[in-house]
Amino acid sequence: MKIAFKELKYYKFKYLMIGVILFLLAFLVMFVSSLAQGLGKDNISMIESLSGEDIVIEKDANDEIQQSKLSDDVIQQAKDKDFKVLSMTPLRFDNNDSVQLIYTDAVDYKLTSGSKPKSGNEIVVDSTMSENYDVGDVVKVKDSDTEYKITGFAKRQMYAHTPIAFTTKDGFEEIKPADVNIMVGSENLSNLDEAKTIKKKELMNGIPSYQAEQLPLNLMVVFLFVISAIVISAFFYVITIQKTKEYGILKAIGTKSSRMISMIMTEVLTIVIVSTLIAIGLTYLLGELLPVTMPFFVNNKLVLLLFGSFILVSLLGALLSIIKVVKIDPLSAIGGE
Repeated sequence: MKIAFKELKYYKFKYLMIGVILFLLAFLVMFVSSLAQGLGKDNISMIESLSGEDIVIEKDANDEIQQSKLSDDVIQQAKDKDFKVLSMTPLRFDNNDSVQLIYTDAVDYKLTSGSKPKSGNEIVVDSTMSENYDVGDVVKVKDSDTEYKITGFAKRQMYAHTPIAFTTKDGFEEIKPADVNIMVGSENLSNLDEAKTIKKKELMNGIPSYQAEQLPLNLMVVFLFVISAIVISAFFYVITIQKTKEYGILKAIGTKSSRMISMIMTEVLTIVIVSTLIAIGLTYLLGELLPVTMPFFVNNKLVLLLFGSFILVSLLGALLSIIKVVKIDPLSAIGGE
């Protein structure tokens, strides 16, 4: 380990350049992954916040919330099992900004500022609208005399790339009757008339834009990672090959293979861990600095997975080098016969 750090210090410019390239590769993968996650959240963050996993929806609604309208019998059966209601309708303000107006007690949303609506003329809107609106602003509904006062902003509540506006039942009925689109609970109800029970995942897939966006984005992330893995592995293999003569000299003076393997692994792990951690730190920093309207979400589990994967592929690349080092003939490596 001591030899490894001495070598890193001696060839600091060369290893610094390698570290910079690894940092850029790791940052590119993290940044694109976070963009893909952010776009996904813009489609489904409201559904993720539902208080239960089981959703009662009309059978012929193609798993789309707004195409579903539950009958009174279904609503009563679900209510008997402690399911909660959700009504949704699109709404456009006088300045052409659009939201999905929701009346529900099935979404556990958190406020970034302000307070929840208490009367029929109050709404809480998604935090992406905080760039153009403030708490206390009054918005007028297009082609209507209805006005709502914004009482707060909710943290990440979107559906199909449209901000959610939460209101009370009276507030919803200012626009239209509060028909129940879906009900949310924690039980698979069977024998429902013209309705069925689905899971959150199926409700997400019912959004037409969700799957169409996520598949190519996820493929792009996978390809980026595979290309990065190949580049990292090739880097460490080539570096080892370039030092064949040095390893041959070390072997000739009696250095054990295990010590040289330890030296290579220490160098690889040091460079990869430092470079990747800097990339992760910059990604989290950008997540805090980018505007709320930017679809960007850093998924902690995905970050851990990518970090572990970078370490793994680097070690695999180093393993190819180690096989070469172990087989080095000291005499031929230093040019003897």
